[in-house]
Amino acid sequence: MIKQIVIGIIGGLAYSLSGLANKRKREKFQLRKMAPTLIVSAIIGCIAGYLGLDYGVVANGAMVAGLTAVIEKICKAVYRRL
Repeated sequence: MIKQIVIGIIGGLAYSLSGLANKRKREKFQLRKMAPTLIVSAIIGCIAGYLGLDYGVVANGAMVAGLTAVIEKICKAVYRRL
């Protein structure tokens, strides 16, 4: 279960950092703003671990949504910088 929680937190961290990079105005890093995303992603990982779900199964649905959001934010950030 610890593995699923850590993987969930890593996913939440990637999502949060991509959001930070996507801001038009440069913003200082604030853990307080990132904390809710990390908490939610840790809870999702905990639930997946408790239910015995392998990320191979869970990731099929969540991966597409998560990667889409992260990639979209990164592309917007790069576009705004150009």
